[in-house]
This record gives sequence, C-alpha cells and structure tokens, in this order.
Amino acid sequence: MFRFAAAAAAASLDFAGPALAQAVPEGGLTAAEIHAWLVAQGLDAEISAGEQPMVSSGANGVSWDVVGFDCEAGRCGSWQFSAGFLMDSIDPEAISNWNRDRRFLKAFAFGHDEGAAAVAQYDVLIVPGMTYEGLTEHLILFATFAPEFGRSLGWTPETTPPAQ
Repeated sequence: MFRFAAAAAAASLDFAGPALAQAVPEGGLTAAEIHAWLVAQGLDAEISAGEQPMVSSGANGVSWDVVGFDCEAGRCGSWQFSAGFLMDSIDPEAISNWNRDRRFLKAFAFGHDEGAAAVAQYDVLIVPGMTYEGLTEHLILFATFAPEFGRSLGWTPETTPPAQ
C-alpha cells in the first residue's frame, strides 16, 4: 500500500525535471540548499528568518515548514517537516489512533486561540552518501501523508486553511 501511495503522490506533486542523484553536501544542508531543492521540485518555497533555519513550502493543499536541527556553521544534519492544522476541536483519540496505526509521521495536538491545532512531523537525518534523490523520497512520503493526516481529523483544504 505504501508504494502505491508514494507513486500516487509523486504523480500528484508533478515534480519538475528528473530526480537529482547528486550527493548531499557533507555536514548536511543549509536553508538556502533546502530552498533550492524544493524549488527544483516545482514547489514554491520561502526561507524564514529566525533562530533556527526554516523553509516554508507546501504541496497537495497543505502548507508546511522544513526546520533545520543539529546545525553547525549553517549546515544542518537533520531537517524536520512539520504541517499544522487548525480545527474547531480535535478528538484526542484521533491523534492516538494515527500514531498507533501509522508509521513515519507522528502527531500531537494542543489548544490554540482559534480552537485546537494538530501537528504532523517527520524527521530526516542527513547521512553520509545521501543523495537529493533520496531526500526527494522523504518529501514524497511527507507530502502524501500530511494531507491524509489532516483528512483523518476532518480537515479539508477547501474548508479549513492549514495552520500558519
């Protein structure tokens, strides 16, 4: 089932150009390199200012951020995809069910001024020998399951904007 979902996501994302088999730089990626990679995939992306390196993007009706961790001299050894969803309310059991029944994206919920928020996160560890093609597989996985997570809570892109 996962292979089918990933293939469907790749088709729905309509990534630009061939996959990049180029190796990721030693020590991880900078926010500028994440930005360039996302743009090369045909996605809009924007580097955000702040204490942690972060690039905002989105696909399949969901906005999300990619946040850098384990950074030295601007190169980050891990990156976390994170999508948030604002809802009037969130059933805690829905979050528990998602985390129990699904792999890869892990979720949590918390109170928000406008009701409740749910967040799905996916961590990518940049390892020696990793390629941009491998990184794109992580992107496809996240971009497939983030909207699926939102729908499991009752979110739809037509009725409820993603959390910012």
